[in-house]
Amino acid sequence: MAAKLGSDRVAFVKGQIQDLALDVAALNGYLAQHPISTAEDLLALRAWQDRQRQTAPLIKDNSVDLVVSNCVLNLVHDSDKEQLIREIFRVVKPGGRVAISDIISDEAVPAHLKQDPQLWSGCISGALQEHEFLEAFRAAGFIAISYDKWENQPWQVVEGIEFRAVTITAVKPAGSVCLDKGHAVIYRGPYSEVYDDEGHVYYRGQRMAVCERNYQLLTGNAYGDDFIGIAPAQAQAGKPWDCATGTLRAVAATKGAVHEDQCHPGGGCC
Repeated sequence: MAAKLGSDRVAFVKGQIQDLALDVAALNGYLAQHPISTAEDLLALRAWQDRQRQTAPLIKDNSVDLVVSNCVLNLVHDSDKEQLIREIFRVVKPGGRVAISDIISDEAVPAHLKQDPQLWSGCISGALQEHEFLEAFRAAGFIAISYDKWENQPWQVVEGIEFRAVTITAVKPAGSVCLDKGHAVIYRGPYSEVYDDEGHVYYRGQRMAVCERNYQLLTGNAYGDDFIGIAPAQAQAGKPWDCATGTLRAVAATKGAVHEDQCHPGGGCC
């Protein structure tokens, strides 16, 4: 593969998506030297696994720019799905992104369908309900979660439940401290107001006060089509953010500042 690419830019690792810290290749090596034949052996294995996750994780915390998954999540048992999404969140860098394609259902999948092994292998039994799919990523800590792709026609219909292919995208929030340096954003519409995943409200057409961290987020790829950014005219040292949500930025505070419009770079009249 390296020869085909022209450089060694690809590494294949062996692990489980619901446990990205455990190196399965290293686990195989351990088992070859320490076969499990007693309860004590099993306890020793578990202790070794815990040490491995801490000292030599397969994928380190905050180390991945982008996670792409295609029809994997619904093959993981329901009891492991929450851990799976937490693991994705753990390994993604602050500001990093995910693009997850999978099969979802319009209704919750009933127990008797979940017990059908053929439906499990067919990506049916493990499907998350369409709203629960988004909520699972929100609960893990992701923001800017949205359906990027939604198939109009169901992939399959089983007992009246529609299963369709979708793709969601989401962002891991930057971990930097919120500092008020005089930034503002204008939500361009069409709705009268919108809320983000952290509870901030943005009124259409108003200069909303935002911290530097959220300014970078709202004018970046995730939200840039919806917001106009206004950087402070004069650089400010910054102070800890202490404004209530919905605080407006005075026009005088941003007059003469640079306006960033991702939809219409460069500006121009009419």
